[in-house]
Formats: sequence, C-alpha cells, structure tokens
Amino acid sequence: MLTTGEQTTKKRSAPMFRSLGMTSVSLEEQHAVEQFLFAEAELIDEWQWRTWFDLFTDDAHYRMPIRRNRLRRQRKIDEADDLNGLEVAHFDDDKASLEMRIEQLESGMHWAEDPPSRSRHLVTNVRVQPADVDGEYFVRSNFFVYRNRLEAEVDLWAGERRDVLRLVDGSFRIADRIILLDQNLILAKNLSVFF
Repeated sequence: MLTTGEQTTKKRSAPMFRSLGMTSVSLEEQHAVEQFLFAEAELIDEWQWRTWFDLFTDDAHYRMPIRRNRLRRQRKIDEADDLNGLEVAHFDDDKASLEMRIEQLESGMHWAEDPPSRSRHLVTNVRVQPADVDGEYFVRSNFFVYRNRLEAEVDLWAGERRDVLRLVDGSFRIADRIILLDQNLILAKNLSVFF
C-alpha cells in the first residue's frame, strides 16, 4: 500500500532521468502512477476541469516552455533552461492562474471554446523514478492530444510531460508539470486545451 510521505513546500522540477540506470519503483507504484495519469486524461477529455484542478497541490507549477531549434551542441543547454523555467513559456501557471483559466472556460464566454472542442488525450511510455523526498515521484510520460473544433478544424500535439507527483493523504497530486511539445511553432489557433 502506498503511504503519504513527508510533505514539502519547496518547488521541485522534474529532472532529466538518470540515463537508463534509473532507480526503479515497485510494480504497484508504477501501476498506481499509470492509472492516475490515465484517469487524469479522462477528466480533461470529459471537461471535468474542477475535478482535474483538484489533482494539483496548492504549490503546483504548470508550464509549457517555448521550444527552440538549436544546433546540436546547444541542445543540452537549451533543455536545461526549459526545465529550470529560464525560457519564455506559452503558459507558466501556478494554481491560482490555472483556476482563472478554468473559470474562463466555465463562464461560457470563452470564444475559442464555443462550441466546445472534442479532445482525446493519449498517455504512454510512463517512466517513474522515486524523488529525493519520501512520497514524491519524478514521472516522465509521452502524450498525444487530438482536438476537433467546429466541422473540420483539427489540431494535433505530441510531446513529453515531466511531472513531480506527490502523495497527499494516500492519493497522488501534481506538484509540478513541464509540458515539452515536439514542435517549436504552435500551428493551432489557440492553446485552450490542457495537457
């Protein structure tokens, strides 16, 4: 059974995994993390934003840094900047600003979501590593998001999420999420979906 570990308010960014020799977690922990991520994706697809919002810790950080095309030798430097929040972002939310985005969607006055989009979030390649703090996990997962608006408007996003999940009262909560798109230019008309 998973137990709640020591809680911390210190901000943590999901690090790059320690190559292929990463520390493993139990099959039970791996399965629990995967089921959490799959249930989270379903909440977003079903527009259950308030329930989804409750999955975040009070000190949560949720961001999508802008990706840049760089020479090979600069790639590691850029990736470190993306992960440490040193780059400009498409969005860089704390829990309060995330709630404002949800309130806008719920208001019925959000032009980009009237009529509402249909979306499907696929989460795969989930990798879990224990963090340095008991009850926290570094989680990397790949995602594919399909969105259809109106009759023929289709948007596709693929990328990776780097999360810090924290056990709070026996349930996972998202303490930090970095969304790394596999594109540097957003081809969609808006980013009104959650990742």
